[in-house]
Amino acid sequence: MVRARILGIDPGLTGAIALLTPDTPGSVSVWDMPTVLKTVDPAALAAIIRERHPDVIVLEEVGPQPRDGVRQAFSFGQSYATARVVALMLEIPLHLVRPQAWKAFYRLRGGDEGKEQGRALALRRFPASHASFARKKDHNRAEATLLALYGAERLLLAGSSHDPDRVGDVAPAGGVAASGHSTLSSSPSATEVPE
Repeated sequence: MVRARILGIDPGLTGAIALLTPDTPGSVSVWDMPTVLKTVDPAALAAIIRERHPDVIVLEEVGPQPRDGVRQAFSFGQSYATARVVALMLEIPLHLVRPQAWKAFYRLRGGDEGKEQGRALALRRFPASHASFARKKDHNRAEATLLALYGAERLLLAGSSHDPDRVGDVAPAGGVAASGHSTLSSSPSATEVPE
């Protein structure tokens, strides 16, 4: 059960933003990443976030891949930095999560197969929002949703409930959000989640 308004951000020009709220279980609100002139639009991103009043933001902490060209790596880094700075400027508690951590939590593979697995998981967990994940290209919306869900299940609730889509125990998040302790009163600085 979601007990806070949690915003997940999958950075990148084709990324997405997802909001889980306690008053709408089984559904999620999703937006494609706003862009202008082939960059993330910081003003539009800030407006989306500000209007939704999230209690916490979970941002995928990404970096360049060896296969990325210089331009692609720079563009992706710029998109990530824009999302991170916007969240910090709005003074909303921010958790940075490496893709390996949240994808392992949901047992998702890498590559195109993992993207499709993530989309299928979002469809199962949020059937009321199926239209948001209906197309193959909606995998970024699914990833933003799963980042928000990871925030609810791993960071804020830290092992207080069983997840039917994951096998195994949930360990406390190394000081980020221990069982029974909310991170919602933390400072607006970014908190990295240990792997």
